[in-house]
Amino acid sequence: MKTHRELAEQLDLFHSEQQAPGMLFWHPNGWYLFQKIQEHMRRCYRQYGFKEVRTPQLMKKSLWQVSGHMAMYADDMFFGGEQNGDQEYALKPMSCPAHILMYKRGVHSYRDLPLRLFEFGLVHRNESSGSLNGSLRLRQFTQDDAHVFCAWSQAKQEICLFLKRAKQIYNDYGYQALEVKISTQPEQALGDEATWRRAEEILKSACQLEKVPYEIQVGEGAFYGPKIELALQDAMGRIWQCGTVQLDFNLPERFALEFNNDQGEVERPIILHQAVYGSIERWIGILLEVSQGVLPEWVHPQPVALVTVDDSVLDYANQIRVNLEQEDINVLCEFGDHSVGRKIKRGFELKIPNIIIIGAQEAKTASLSIRRGKQIEVIKENELVSFLKAKQGR
Repeated sequence: MKTHRELAEQLDLFHSEQQAPGMLFWHPNGWYLFQKIQEHMRRCYRQYGFKEVRTPQLMKKSLWQVSGHMAMYADDMFFGGEQNGDQEYALKPMSCPAHILMYKRGVHSYRDLPLRLFEFGLVHRNESSGSLNGSLRLRQFTQDDAHVFCAWSQAKQEICLFLKRAKQIYNDYGYQALEVKISTQPEQALGDEATWRRAEEILKSACQLEKVPYEIQVGEGAFYGPKIELALQDAMGRIWQCGTVQLDFNLPERFALEFNNDQGEVERPIILHQAVYGSIERWIGILLEVSQGVLPEWVHPQPVALVTVDDSVLDYANQIRVNLEQEDINVLCEFGDHSVGRKIKRGFELKIPNIIIIGAQEAKTASLSIRRGKQIEVIKENELVSFLKAKQGR
């Protein structure tokens, strides 16, 4: 059983350096994988009515003081400042205060709600050096950071939609077993007891509506509200905590958020903080360990290897390469002087699902021999793109 770090090395995905502890250097294959995973999530968010935004990474301490992060979270934050040396700024550890500022730019009616925003937020957290672990625990990572601004009356339905979306995405990767935990009011918390109980009951009710069994984690909620945590179980029985939705009634109060309800009265919205992957980097680490590098074909960063028997077929092989790249199918070209056996072995080491062997017979007949594991299929050249897309579910 290989670790995700060993598999990342084998598949040429990413590495880390002593000069940037807790941060990753993405190689071309790894970045291609990252972007495919990101695009999958982007499509799903849009299907559920979310609008993508982009916000700054460095913002003034005063913002984090209003949000409560300076009092509750400062030890895990990075700080910087102006040229005069004052440490007036903080690198964001999450995107919620920035999304709140976007909400505050307009006057909102009940007709505007729910307002759904999401961002692939690059965030920084000052984790201890001893806790860093490949892509599973980092100081710099990318969250699929989503926020829903809504009325209390809309919260249950929005949480149900979150649970549907999470199950849909996890199923796309082949995960079936889902563990759900509801985390309740911690010792250090903002807000009154009655509101906490109301929020916790909404989370429980949403899980019941979606027929999702859950456990209660007493005192494990965020300081601004209770949350649902989603964990996946792999074939070895290991548990991986991934998605979360948090019902927040404190930050709307601290930032004086408002909307006009259907009676023309000013009302305070709530915020649902959401993430399905949690961290894209961590998601990739989990995916590597669970699959042992045999990635789902639809997300594989290099699903095809072209293997030439000799130089006489280079023109034909390059024609195939160009056709695939025009269809946004990434290709490994094994056109060198090594033996065919060695080239095929390289494809196996990289866990490439489709190894296409091109010799004189293939070039003469405009055909292709595709090796998939121990099976070999022969198809016509003009069938290749549709063949590969069908295998990827596209």
